[in-house]
Amino acid sequence: MNTVETMAEEIKSEISKGVELDQIRDNSGEWVDGYIPVYNGRIIEEWQNMPSEYDNKGAEELGYGGEINIVNLMSLDLYLYYSDLFNQAIELVEETLEESI
Repeated sequence: MNTVETMAEEIKSEISKGVELDQIRDNSGEWVDGYIPVYNGRIIEEWQNMPSEYDNKGAEELGYGGEINIVNLMSLDLYLYYSDLFNQAIELVEETLEESI
């Protein structure tokens, strides 16, 4: 299962517990934060595996939120990447919900 499908399954699980899709969308930043690795080695590994179109875009689009070092910059790039994946997952769930109506 790819990352978007995994995210979509997590969203569906929350919906089955009574959480509204709009609530999930409104709290997407918290969801995305949960996907960002904590440990430097994992941040570097995931950054190396993400599409290169996200390289060095995080700080430009999000700004610097604290200490500036390479791992923090990589984390910002990952945040943008996972934000896009999460938005794709929400769209996938919306399509599934529309089909079931």
